[in-house]
Amino acid sequence: MNIESPAMPYNFVDLEPAISRDTLVFHFLRHQRVCFDRMVAMVRGTELEPLGLVELIRVTERNPAQHGLYRYAAEVYNHNLYWNSMHPGGGGPATGLVGERLRERFGSHERFVREFTDAAGAHFGSGWVWLVWRAGTLEIVTTSNAGTPLVRGDVPLLALDLWEHAYYLDHQNRRSAYVSAFLEELVNWETANRTLAEIGAGSETRAARARAVVPVARAGIGMP
Repeated sequence: MNIESPAMPYNFVDLEPAISRDTLVFHFLRHQRVCFDRMVAMVRGTELEPLGLVELIRVTERNPAQHGLYRYAAEVYNHNLYWNSMHPGGGGPATGLVGERLRERFGSHERFVREFTDAAGAHFGSGWVWLVWRAGTLEIVTTSNAGTPLVRGDVPLLALDLWEHAYYLDHQNRRSAYVSAFLEELVNWETANRTLAEIGAGSETRAARARAVVPVARAGIGMP
């Protein structure tokens, strides 16, 4: 099988007090590990076994008969990105390339925080809120239950789990407090920066600007 077993990128106590050790242990062992084990059992000995995780998600999402497997695989992927969307001592305004793209898209860090928080608060029931790269810009999107933006053609940069097991032990039903803790104390912008660098988001944006300028110059607009 070409899918690695899930692993936490830090110790369970490292995100305290923003997220408690008990929450992370429960979340990792009782949710992601369970999804991983069930996924492995379902693909073992089938034609799907050689697939990587992303390919497995895309293949099974297209087949309604395999949606049970899709949900387990998507939850493994979603949680992998969620763990890496946080780090000890994180939070605050974005830096690097993602900071530039956020300012272009939202105008300011404060507006991004407001729209991200509003999206998380408005989402009904279990699911996820994401920062994704779509068609040359950043977008905030939500998915329900185990849904992942991978199947929409988006490139996920950051993920925040909105299922109650992600925050109930620490915040009870105060989802907004959990979202604030993520943005102010935990978010790992370097995860987003690495992904943007891998997909060439900076060069893509510059090329798009250049293409937009060319027709204007050829038409003689603004030319002496």
